[in-house]
Amino acid sequence: MDVPSLFALPLVVPRANRYAQLGIAPEATAAEVRAATDRHVARLKASGASEDEIAQAHGLSLEKREDRDAYDAEHPPLPLLRLEPAGDPVFDDRATSLAALRRELERFLLDAGEAVHHPDDTTRTDFTADFRPTPLLDDQ
Repeated sequence: MDVPSLFALPLVVPRANRYAQLGIAPEATAAEVRAATDRHVARLKASGASEDEIAQAHGLSLEKREDRDAYDAEHPPLPLLRLEPAGDPVFDDRATSLAALRRELERFLLDAGEAVHHPDDTTRTDFTADFRPTPLLDDQ
């Protein structure tokens, strides 16, 4: 069974969340949330919303950190699209980074049919071309 790539699958993006209602990003500051809430309430009043709807808009405040954390726990804001730090500390070392880069470039060039120059034996993996029969060592 051929499994498609994750990026080939359709992604469901929730549109009806508090951030979308306010027109802000989930990373908005408390001041941005307050301003967006005020704009949202003003829009509701201008459209003739009931007092209950306006009270509900005020009740869903995301200004306080604990309120926002509780809301995000219940309604995660696009958790699949969040980027997490993926750096492995092994690549903090320059020599290790260069060795990994060289290995990947070598693999890419070999797959493309190109010749790869090895400045010394520490980067080679194939030593079959070095074999020459020696009568003293090979019993010939």
